Amino acid sequence: MELWMTVLGASSVGLLSGWWLERLIDRERAGIRLPPTSPTVRRWRPMAVMLATLGVCLWLQFCEFSLRLLDTPEVQPTEFGRQARFVYHGLLATLLLLATVIDLDSYLLPDQITVTGFLVGFGGAVAFQDLQIAHLWVDWAYAVPQLRGPLIPAWYNDYRWLHAVAWSLAGALVGGTVTQTVRVLSRKILGREAMGLGDVTFMVMIGSFLGWQAVVLIFALAPLTGVAFAVAGKLLANRPYLPYGPCLALATLIVLSAWSWFWEHTRPIFSDLTGVAILAAVAAAALVILLLAIRGYRSIPTRPH
Repeated sequence: MELWMTVLGASSVGLLSGWWLERLIDRERAGIRLPPTSPTVRRWRPMAVMLATLGVCLWLQFCEFSLRLLDTPEVQPTEFGRQARFVYHGLLATLLLLATVIDLDSYLLPDQITVTGFLVGFGGAVAFQDLQIAHLWVDWAYAVPQLRGPLIPAWYNDYRWLHAVAWSLAGALVGGTVTQTVRVLSRKILGREAMGLGDVTFMVMIGSFLGWQAVVLIFALAPLTGVAFAVAGKLLANRPYLPYGPCLALATLIVLSAWSWFWEHTRPIFSDLTGVAILAAVAAAALVILLLAIRGYRSIPTRPH
């Protein structure tokens, strides 16, 4: 895709998104009885959202077309499919940015973002049928170096629409199930809600765009981004709570930006159910450690402002 097209498209989407976000934040703040946003923030935040959207989309274009960091041996989209996939991921990145801003502002992930995002993710997958970064299932145990590749079921190509339905819904289902499970676990560990229902629908949305394999990797990486957000939030703003949506959003952008590297190092795991279970357990354990650390995080003294 031409650079000028990306700049024009991302700037337009970012500008419209920033305008919509301000109205969404006003509504959510009124619903939970928070004071209105200051005029200065209202003036500059839409511009910041537009610039952030433009920056992320340019980065994704660089990763997709220059570095080829989304290429894998199994998934080889047509040139049109590659262009459509970039736009598809640009829309996801925009939704991630909007969700991050509103979660940091109001500790909420509204359905207007997450449910709409799921409909866009699933609808786009079925409409274009060539947007996946990983197939529903590929058996890498079948592969023999320099002799044959992995086993890819023929029906993926024969029934592209059905495969699109399968991988998108599988991603949404795994994202929602894993997040809800951890949500229940965190309630037992912390004695209170550490993740909201919005986090569940947020991961449903992400899964509908990227598939179930990426969702598992995102969940494994999110506790590391959570540590970075926790330290920054405590030192810079003395925030008493850590919203988990921005952690998931950052982990999603990291996994998406370097998908071919992540896939090369984990694809045998995703060919084996035991390997998937082990990876999921490691991700859950990492999140449990983060949740336990949050207890200490809340008690760290800071200088009064």
